[in-house]
Amino acid sequence: MALKYVSEYRDSQLAKVLIESIKEKIEALHSSGSIKAKKRLRLMEVCGTHTMSIFRHGIRSVLPHTIELLSGPGCPVCVTAQKDIDAFIELSKQDNVILTTFGDLMKVPGTFSSLQKEKADGRDIRVVYSVFDAVEIAAANQGVTCNCNQANSANKTNQAKEVVFCGVGFETTTPTVAASILMASERGIDNFSIHSAHKLTPPALAALMETPATQIDGFILPGHVSVITGVDGYKDVFDKYKVPSVIAGFEPLDILKAILMLVTQQISGLPALENGYERAVSQFGNVKAVQIMNQVFEPADSVWRGIGHIPESGMRLRDSYKSFDALKKFNLELKDTPEPVGCACGQILMGLKTPEQCMMYGKKCTPAHPVGPCMVSSEGSCAAYYRYKGL
Repeated sequence: MALKYVSEYRDSQLAKVLIESIKEKIEALHSSGSIKAKKRLRLMEVCGTHTMSIFRHGIRSVLPHTIELLSGPGCPVCVTAQKDIDAFIELSKQDNVILTTFGDLMKVPGTFSSLQKEKADGRDIRVVYSVFDAVEIAAANQGVTCNCNQANSANKTNQAKEVVFCGVGFETTTPTVAASILMASERGIDNFSIHSAHKLTPPALAALMETPATQIDGFILPGHVSVITGVDGYKDVFDKYKVPSVIAGFEPLDILKAILMLVTQQISGLPALENGYERAVSQFGNVKAVQIMNQVFEPADSVWRGIGHIPESGMRLRDSYKSFDALKKFNLELKDTPEPVGCACGQILMGLKTPEQCMMYGKKCTPAHPVGPCMVSSEGSCAAYYRYKGL
């Protein structure tokens, strides 16, 4: 039996219908003169998972040549600033620390090292599949007194180890990190902390629209994030900039449907914020998850790789949870560090360049020897181009 919500969104006949509809509408759009001298319609898929899906299913190859798909700042590892990567590496070097992280961060180059190199040098760095795994590791490494049944050693205390989690991600993962902190607090696990490099999506969209060099005619908005934020999460940005926007799922028909909806908006001349992922995304999102996130975190200014400083675009721990702040616990300060010389990752995240326009792509920068995070992450644009080159 076919899995629900998978096979029906990969139906080749329905795909052909959508493709033909897109072609017909794009021809009507150009013949109407409504886009004047513009030769291409530039649509940005904000989410890195969309980028991978577009390449995996060869969607670029079936679209009219006048539609250009751009990769945006929706890969959480890719937008993490160099100074945050350096902070994770520095935290791994602290005495008696177990650093826990998602796998995508391991190979991301810092200024002088990487988590992978530090692990090879003997640092206790562990890849986890959930932040709750990190909480359990902390619980298992609290200082305890044991009866060792040895002369003069009836009471022996095992030294506690500090467990630090690398907090990277958007609204999708931030609520789970918030929940892990609430769990640790309730269970009295005081050897658990995080360094938060969490980001908020809408401020990044606003920053793109405030950048004169960007020319974006429509946004394919992320499905995962939208499950949490709901459609209303983008309302303020849409109301200000009036850029056609459609929330999309990740299957081929989802993406083709979103593109068709954006082209239709261009023809009508009436930009709208639409939900093309109704089976997963509601108007208001996951209200409980947002409440938990906002209970533990609050918005703060943040630095995005390649984009720079964006006000109120990050998430920091509220004062009542500062005891879980790893930088404060270890008395470390973040220092601004430059991005790798020659790496175009930042420009790629802003839709100003494609990976193939980076002078390092496929030469000095490969998946085996990455220079920037866009080649490392499973959601990175450069990784997608490299893996599915030619589609």
